[in-house]
Amino acid sequence: MRRTFRLRSLAVVVAAAVITACVISTNTGVAPLAKPTVGFPARQVRTPLKAHLIDGTVVMFPSGAMLDPYSVVGNGTRFDATRSNALPLAQLRVPMDSVLGLAVYDRFVNPGRTLLYSTLTAAGMAAATAGLAVAMFGSCPTIYADSAGIPVLQAESFSFSIAPLLESRDVDRLSVNPDSTGVVRLEVRNEALETHYTDHLELLELRHDPDEYALPLPSGGAVAVRAVGPPASARDRSGRDVRRLIEAADSAVFATDDTVLARAAEGLGPVGDHIDLTVPRASKRDSVALVLRMRSSLLSTTLFYEHMLARPGATALDWVGRDLSSIATVAGLAKWYDRSFGLRIAVLDDGEWREVARVNEAGPTAWRDVAVLLPAVGTDSMRVRLSFVADEWRIDRIALAWDVRRLEARTIPLATVTASDGSARPDVADMLRHADERRLQTEPGQRYRVTFDVGRAPRGTRTYLLAAKGYYVEWVRGRWLAVAKDSVPFTPANGTVREILRSWRASKDSLERHFFNLRVPVI
Repeated sequence: MRRTFRLRSLAVVVAAAVITACVISTNTGVAPLAKPTVGFPARQVRTPLKAHLIDGTVVMFPSGAMLDPYSVVGNGTRFDATRSNALPLAQLRVPMDSVLGLAVYDRFVNPGRTLLYSTLTAAGMAAATAGLAVAMFGSCPTIYADSAGIPVLQAESFSFSIAPLLESRDVDRLSVNPDSTGVVRLEVRNEALETHYTDHLELLELRHDPDEYALPLPSGGAVAVRAVGPPASARDRSGRDVRRLIEAADSAVFATDDTVLARAAEGLGPVGDHIDLTVPRASKRDSVALVLRMRSSLLSTTLFYEHMLARPGATALDWVGRDLSSIATVAGLAKWYDRSFGLRIAVLDDGEWREVARVNEAGPTAWRDVAVLLPAVGTDSMRVRLSFVADEWRIDRIALAWDVRRLEARTIPLATVTASDGSARPDVADMLRHADERRLQTEPGQRYRVTFDVGRAPRGTRTYLLAAKGYYVEWVRGRWLAVAKDSVPFTPANGTVREILRSWRASKDSLERHFFNLRVPVI
């Protein structure tokens, strides 16, 4: 379940990490939260708690702590800013006004495993703090490539792996070319109020003819297609002709009709939407490639932020820190999500719709380009239906190709890692070359650069995919704790799709208006 959930919300929070470590290696999962506001009820957090203080020190509460609007109280160990010295475990009361941020964690983090310590300049810290104070943006590691001096967003990795048990390998198509020396250069950023844990990075090279278009398959593997074209017709549940919206990768993007969304949210119609395609049948072909360019809407953000984290209040901290470490809890959550969400693809076969494929993976930030292989049915034409929860997707392109062949990928290991201060990090590069649970931890505002030596070849004959394995932990905002509406953790039983649609419909205009403009500035 790589794309489990991904959501964001306006909040006031400051990350302690922006003044302590640039890059940290750890096996520990962390779910930070901002200091609570006045009126926040006292709450015993039983998950181990970490408090980042304004002076750069960190206090670890291995048995949890009592939180109220004014303090954090519990048995704790205080580490200095370099994490090299610690005071003995003792009963501590940390004033809330000295706290930059709080975090729950799964296991004790060994401060000696910090890979890079750097104190930011005053200007840099001010920029990061200002960004974090208003940030609502959230997206797992965002991947950029340089284009004439301008960073261009390429992908977002493992966006729905919200806990260690949901960690998975994610593969994204890149639009990059190697430089004159045969090196592909990328930048990996944490632009969100999240902690990222990256276990493995590698590049996959697809070699193909210049007139072919290479794409990953959601189920694994890759294909090359030729003569890609739009469907003969495309209509949604409301009866709209949406072919113009999906025939090319451009600024015209499909979204569910407002009337369909309103009826779904208010219980006056089904919760789902669909797009019906008519595809001219090619003779002597037993399969066709459906080419998609898409991303999730911020509906999933509403699900994660509002329903899973904000409504339960402080209870969400133990849910993140403890419940999501239970196989039974995660399995139930994954089963519910798989049943309720995702893109289902069916073909009309002997008068009945038969589901033949699914796409569950696409974040809300970067466009995701994939191909799905469908069995060829029908005589003169075939009918294809894409079904999904109303307004769950933004679809930029739907195309088809009868000329399709499978590709074998060449694996290219990570060559170098460079920290944001320009220092080479061979130790980090060695760690990320291997899927061995030695994870790289990054905090909001941090970034690093990676290179892959692919060699020289004619342009237009190679396409690259980035494979990344890891997970992230969303920060629980203090504002959410102050406005909690419930006292029990989220379960599929208390998260109906129609209720989620009502929340999304009420907030979608403001969320879409601000979301993409509020990335955490990187340093």
